[in-house]
Amino acid sequence: MNRLTLFTLLAFMPLSAFSQIYITPSIGYASGGEVETVNDDILDLKADTAYSLSIETDYDLGRIGLFYSNQTNDVDGVNLKSKLQYLHFQSALDYQLTHNLSSFLGLSIGTTYSDVDWVDDSLHFSAGAFAGLQYHFTDHFALQFEGRWLGTSMNSSVDSTCASNSTSSTCVIKYESDWVNQFQANVGFRFNF
Repeated sequence: MNRLTLFTLLAFMPLSAFSQIYITPSIGYASGGEVETVNDDILDLKADTAYSLSIETDYDLGRIGLFYSNQTNDVDGVNLKSKLQYLHFQSALDYQLTHNLSSFLGLSIGTTYSDVDWVDDSLHFSAGAFAGLQYHFTDHFALQFEGRWLGTSMNSSVDSTCASNSTSSTCVIKYESDWVNQFQANVGFRFNF
């Protein structure tokens, strides 16, 4: 009898009691970016379509979750394509503007998988920042507009020189990095349950 009562309560409980998972598929326009090769050539990535997915949950005054984005760009001036896939942990703060309109601001950190010919490694450190607006049609469905910066460290090197004696030690560390900076303008639908 207790199982039937529990099932009945769960079946008729309002869906808003479970409103903690947010899924946002989106499509957008990604600006290219540029990267310098080992031969000091500058390669421009042409702007193209980006497909993204965010899965988040409530946390304190905002939300935390994962962001995935996939895009393929032609490389200007040469017959090459670049394929970049971002996977980030992200956190955002939400600000309610009106009854149906809210804004958000967030940061992300993660890795970029690059399928390109001009770097040796496929996985790279990356970071991002994003902001946007959501128009809520219902408590569980919203239209989302988002602007996002994604930066990827494509080539990096660390040189260090250390010297020590019996009383002290010193180190000089030199870090060089080439970043690919991309900007996305995305539109998507946010579902929560």
